[in-house]
Amino acid sequence: MRGLLLNNYYSLQNNIKSSLGIALLLSLVSFAGVDHSVLNAVIAAQIWIFVLSIGASLQMDEASKWNRFELTMPIRRRTVIHAKYLSFLMLILMGTAVSLVTLALTYVSKGDIAHLNLSTGYTFGLSLSISTLAIYYPVILKFGVEKSEQMVMISAGLSVGLRLLVWMLLNLYMDDVNYNGPETGYATLILAVLLFAVSYLIAVRIHRNKEF
Repeated sequence: MRGLLLNNYYSLQNNIKSSLGIALLLSLVSFAGVDHSVLNAVIAAQIWIFVLSIGASLQMDEASKWNRFELTMPIRRRTVIHAKYLSFLMLILMGTAVSLVTLALTYVSKGDIAHLNLSTGYTFGLSLSISTLAIYYPVILKFGVEKSEQMVMISAGLSVGLRLLVWMLLNLYMDDVNYNGPETGYATLILAVLLFAVSYLIAVRIHRNKEF
């Protein structure tokens, strides 16, 4: 497992550095005197931008024939998928960690930030990242990495559509639910986590039946 995680990290390393640089630059928006809606957008972007690294990683694995080599090791196919999904979670945690820099800089520039409602940025960023990966990986595993960049964007679009669907359903049973409100955010995040778990099971099944 450790070797698989290290390989995933090495294949992502350059893209992680690029994502980290962009995310840190976004943190400087804190000094621009922007309102909480812009800060929410920055936090969401910082979390999601690390997910964009995954396409390049899978393309690198395909080019190096790593997908075939790893099957020669004394490991189960479920372990291979387990390592992939742990790597996905690591990317999301990296983005979340960088977003804390934005909070720190906002505190330095504004002082007390307790009055700012920044939960939308986190629920949107986390749900978008989790559901994007949940949709993206099983499809790429099944059909190949040739159009991985396009598939990332399609998966992100479907994830935004998922939040829209949750918002519409909540409005059927609750009054005045805001698209960017906490109810929509937390409900979408819970649904994204469930989708991630289902995605893992589907990926395991696909990998077991796939001939590399």
